[in-house]
Amino acid sequence: QHLQKLDASGQFYPQEAIARGLEGEVLVLIVISGDGQVTAARVEQGSGHRILDDAALRAVRSAPLPADAPREALLPVRFRLR
Repeated sequence: QHLQKLDASGQFYPQEAIARGLEGEVLVLIVISGDGQVTAARVEQGSGHRILDDAALRAVRSAPLPADAPREALLPVRFRLR
């Protein structure tokens, strides 16, 4: 839901990537604190496009998560043009 809000406001999918027709999936490892904040994030498997990898990290770092979320998780972030 958080990513959908970012996308609706034009803050998720970089305009340069859209203009270039870039798509891909980024697998991000996140570390979550006891209060549900992302304390660390890194790309485990990139999309092949640095601009998408960076956008995935920005989006994941700002995502609110429940306090009972696991302390580490692998999160796939997909970039698809409609």
